Amino acid sequence: MDNMVKTLCIVQARLTSSRLPNKVLMELGTSGLSIAEHVYQRLNMAEYIDKIVFAIPETPANDALALFFEKHEIAFERGSEDDVLDRFFQCAQKYGPEVIVRATCDNPFVDWIQLDNLISHLPGYDYVSSLGAPLGTSAEVFLADSLYQAHANAVSGVEKEHVTPYIYRHPELFKIAKVPYHLDVVKERYRLTVDTEQDFVVVNELYESLYRKQPIRNDEVYMYLESHQELRLRNISVIQKSI
Repeated sequence: MDNMVKTLCIVQARLTSSRLPNKVLMELGTSGLSIAEHVYQRLNMAEYIDKIVFAIPETPANDALALFFEKHEIAFERGSEDDVLDRFFQCAQKYGPEVIVRATCDNPFVDWIQLDNLISHLPGYDYVSSLGAPLGTSAEVFLADSLYQAHANAVSGVEKEHVTPYIYRHPELFKIAKVPYHLDVVKERYRLTVDTEQDFVVVNELYESLYRKQPIRNDEVYMYLESHQELRLRNISVIQKSI
């Protein structure tokens, strides 16, 4: 195992998204930074994350993403495109963490304060996730042993493609907890992931208006959307893909 860390954040990323290809390399606002770089910047704000690694497919269609991370000196590992659970497993095997944070590269408003809340609540549990966090602002936190158990036993395509369903669908095997979101918001009012062109338009305007060379606090985002209702509503009806 290489570069042993206690808490490893694995960020799944690819260029082959069906609804918005190459989105993770799209620049936000006038920041000069891509979605992937903003995700990386925000995750680095979390106090309890020791290392961040992007897990990307080994397919030729994602070679440009590998070159991008190499150029920007961002750690990454490559693995199966469809079996993302195995991609995570191989990454975890290399770094040997006790705790894993699963993040995704289409969430440029991932909330580092909430991630620290999740990590600090993990002791005594096998898996924790957020309760009441707007879409696109949170992540999942679990013991590496839970990932290894899922990898050894998951059989369905859904369990392998989405990494954690085997864990949270088996509460008889794993101790599971929900951690309330740290801000008092109505999560249904906000859609802050980037899955479609409509989503990108919203997120791009937020970065144009709010980004000042450092990560934007989530409370600023919600305040801005409440004062710009047309923008808030622009992507709220987008149907999220179900697991």
